[in-house]
Amino acid sequence: MDSQKIDIKRSNALKITLLIVGEILLLFLVFSSGIAVGLKKAHFSNKFADNYERNFIGQHPDMRNEKKPGFFGKMPPEFMRETEGRDFRNAHGIAGAILSISDSTIIVLDHDNKENTILITDKTLIKSRRDDLSRSDLKTGDEIVVMGSPAENGTVSASLIRVFNPNDIME
Repeated sequence: MDSQKIDIKRSNALKITLLIVGEILLLFLVFSSGIAVGLKKAHFSNKFADNYERNFIGQHPDMRNEKKPGFFGKMPPEFMRETEGRDFRNAHGIAGAILSISDSTIIVLDHDNKENTILITDKTLIKSRRDDLSRSDLKTGDEIVVMGSPAENGTVSASLIRVFNPNDIME
């Protein structure tokens, strides 16, 4: 009988040991999955920041001409070939000054002096800093950045409009 008790104790100890090792492996798997997701998010955010201006505002005027220095000095020729002939206007975002406002549209003059039509819906979020604004708070001459979905006809259906105060740039 004593050998049966010892075998039962060894069996229980083995089960407990396997359970603890299994839990440790499970925790390791969950932890490593969290790290993998975090790294994916960080990679996406990093690449998004690298292309933010090109995707939402268009090329900076200094980057269009190889002879002029760009943000970081003279841009390499391969960069110019990569973007040559491409128009980033209405590439999901527009920045510029409001020319006119109607019930459902805003006309924005971008930095290339091109007029852009922005469609506003009840779902459009309008913000200035952290404050929520309404359509009636917008006025001609406001500097704005619009993010939204482009339509086939060249308009942008705005999901977010951010209004910039000229003093914000200097702060």
